[in-house]
Amino acid sequence: MKRVMKIALGVLLAGLVILASREIYVRNTTDEIYLVYTSDIHGHVLPEKHYDAATGVTWETGGAGSMSAYLSFLDKPYLLIDAGDIFMGTPEGALEKGEFIVKIMNDLKYSAVAAGNHELDYGLENFRQLSGKADFPFLCCNLINSDGSEIPFVKPYEIFDVAGYSIGVTAVIEEDIHKVLTGENAAMFAVRSASASVQRVADELAEKCHAVVVLSGLGLDGDKELARQITGVDIIAGGETHIALKKALMINGIMVCEPGWGLRYAGKIKMRLGTRGLVRAEWKLDKLLASQYTSGSFVSERIGVFENEDYKRMNIPVGSASMWIQRSSGGPVNPMGNLVADAMRIVAGTDFAFQNEYGIRAEIAPGTVRIRDLVAVSPFGNKIVTMKLTGSEIRELLEQSATKEKGLLQMSGLKMIFNSELPKGRKLLNVIVKNADICPEKEYTVATNSFLAGGGDGFVTFKKGRDIGDAGMKLLDATIEYFKNNSPVDPSQEERVTDIRN
Repeated sequence: MKRVMKIALGVLLAGLVILASREIYVRNTTDEIYLVYTSDIHGHVLPEKHYDAATGVTWETGGAGSMSAYLSFLDKPYLLIDAGDIFMGTPEGALEKGEFIVKIMNDLKYSAVAAGNHELDYGLENFRQLSGKADFPFLCCNLINSDGSEIPFVKPYEIFDVAGYSIGVTAVIEEDIHKVLTGENAAMFAVRSASASVQRVADELAEKCHAVVVLSGLGLDGDKELARQITGVDIIAGGETHIALKKALMINGIMVCEPGWGLRYAGKIKMRLGTRGLVRAEWKLDKLLASQYTSGSFVSERIGVFENEDYKRMNIPVGSASMWIQRSSGGPVNPMGNLVADAMRIVAGTDFAFQNEYGIRAEIAPGTVRIRDLVAVSPFGNKIVTMKLTGSEIRELLEQSATKEKGLLQMSGLKMIFNSELPKGRKLLNVIVKNADICPEKEYTVATNSFLAGGGDGFVTFKKGRDIGDAGMKLLDATIEYFKNNSPVDPSQEERVTDIRN
């Protein structure tokens, strides 16, 4: 037995020696640099409070000011990049249609930013002007003009020198972009295959770079699928789904990560690089706590020249909230979804109202509620549209909603029961109106936002609507009226969307 133990101990010591020798070799033959990246900033550059319903903990991030402080603490050379959707979402993001956020990112010294779908919200000409103001390139390898020509101010990739190492960075945008862009704006653009486009760039960069990084707007599931389909890429730095991924995924030898949204976190990848390329990569999610990284006057000293009369209105109080109003309660109830849908239905005086889940962009803290708080909830400028739909057509909409492909529709005046584990086309079980099943043949009046009314997020059944009208009010103004008339607001905790999956 003693002899066996001695042998085992000897094997263990030999293994440790080998590991130590390898670690010494790696450290002697490689250098460490950082890849720092953000995603889905959506104009959230000011300090903000947040609430975790699961723990009851409130915490505060410092926005761009904290990001500046965070960068100043980095002790290795770094490359700072962003996966897109930089401005649409706050009053600050709306200043000069995104120009203020570009100014902030210039001063933070971003090296590259992916062209996200929200960079296109104001059209091609505004995007061109923003690119002219940026000290960094906008990247995308699969976005083109609708006529098939390249967009001259969007680069397919860029190669950066960081401490003597060449880092190739490309970017991709979601292939179903026409579900999130509507009307004339959608008609301006076309999208190529993400995997084929990335592979083409990766092949071109193979002999030029020590590491290849993809900034992705495909969402986490799309990033996983992309990783399975491509070679020659080291890291997929994802975004779009707003997930703060605490542990990176390794798929097909590719690191897949995502750093949350709204400058709540910075994603940092410690990269060990040598002559043969990337040897090691370690992912860390750093929370940009205002208490840890003091925000100072980084934003306030830059905003003055951008302020206009509309912006100065943003701090006007319109009411109050008695509690945190969240986009999700951590369970089946969506208090903010209920509130927005109720506000639309009240203004329009319709039987039902529908709001897209992804169109609700922020929570509201207890206490005084200002216009800016409601702009953050509904930043897209959508109008309220009314129409008539049959019960059968409404079931069609809710069957699509049950797939969760673009989030669950939030509603007022009815309830849906579904099973997300059933096959597509059979997920919807019941639609309840006043404690009875909805009547398939009956025509109902419906209110929704102009994005959905145009078939946004792929809900094309809204385009079947009849007697289409304008309620004469923007969605933002409807929520303002709701707070003026109902403060202190305690939103409905009614469960209107029920998933009975096993």
